[in-house]
Amino acid sequence: MRPSQILLQTAEKSEQVPTYVCAEPNCLVRYDSSSGYLVIAADGSHLRGELTPKVACPKDSALMYLAEVNPEQKSYRLWRCPKCGTSLTNQELSQASNA
Repeated sequence: MRPSQILLQTAEKSEQVPTYVCAEPNCLVRYDSSSGYLVIAADGSHLRGELTPKVACPKDSALMYLAEVNPEQKSYRLWRCPKCGTSLTNQELSQASNA
């Protein structure tokens, strides 16, 4: 992902928000530390829903971003906190939720 900005519009205002965008052509996925992941629709509106991951940092509750995947091990995910730098794998997250 690379740094960028998107225009978020609400009933009250429109504002430019610093965000990260997917580097793949035609990818509609965005990330910002306050909202987490979101998908931008063809009309420019943003969509949030069940399909967007929401992984909260156990130290400061900030929404973590997906820092790394492993094509050879499809279930592997490395999540990183944008505020404190904490890293967790999906295996560690799974073990914590089962405890």
